[in-house]
Amino acid sequence: MTSSRLWQLAGLALVAAAFAYGLHAVGNGIRARDARDVVTVTGSAKRSISSDYVIWDTSVAAQDASPAAAAAKLAKWTQTIREFFSNEGVHADELVVAPITTDTITQTNNNGSSAQVTGYNLTRSFEVRSSRIDEIQKAIEDSSRLVGNGIPFTAQPPQFIYTKLPDLRPALSAEDAINRAKTVVGIAGQHLGKLRSIDVGPFQVTAPGSTQTGDYGSYDTPTRQKDVTSVVNVTFSVG
Repeated sequence: MTSSRLWQLAGLALVAAAFAYGLHAVGNGIRARDARDVVTVTGSAKRSISSDYVIWDTSVAAQDASPAAAAAKLAKWTQTIREFFSNEGVHADELVVAPITTDTITQTNNNGSSAQVTGYNLTRSFEVRSSRIDEIQKAIEDSSRLVGNGIPFTAQPPQFIYTKLPDLRPALSAEDAINRAKTVVGIAGQHLGKLRSIDVGPFQVTAPGSTQTGDYGSYDTPTRQKDVTSVVNVTFSVG
């Protein structure tokens, strides 16, 4: 084979290699463009809800110099409170009566070397859990009568719960974020393509009109009516 023929073959091989490299580079460019041509927009989703469950914690305490005397007082007041709940329409399966807890009352001697037991404090707790919020709210309002009758009845503020929060995640609308995405790409003279992803952030369950937020979500319990808001991120391809 002549030297000129060898040079021709070498030249063709170089052209073929350059062409293959060019196709590879163009393909990579197209793939890179496809990966970059997306838009991610943040919006908010909000819904008003009404709590469907209530938890109400209460207690009564009796104090006396002897445990027997304190226990007798507590037994009498416990019976009165049980009757109150029953008369207010609280169902037996909605009421949890906790065991008695006992604490000693001590007094330290003047020299601080020892403590003498001077009395006993006995406490019994009650917890109401119910989906019948209206009925339980009436009992809460009427419970002041127990205090009026001389019973040392202590009540915590009721906790209003919404038990269907997980069902709201797919139901919360991403309409706000989608409209923002349309506006952004419209300004650039393009249009939205396929929805690539949607991400709903932590729920902020707050009293109506509240601006309280938390990095990991927040949950208001004192109010029966609540707002549920969440940040929504949507990602679209751009055409």
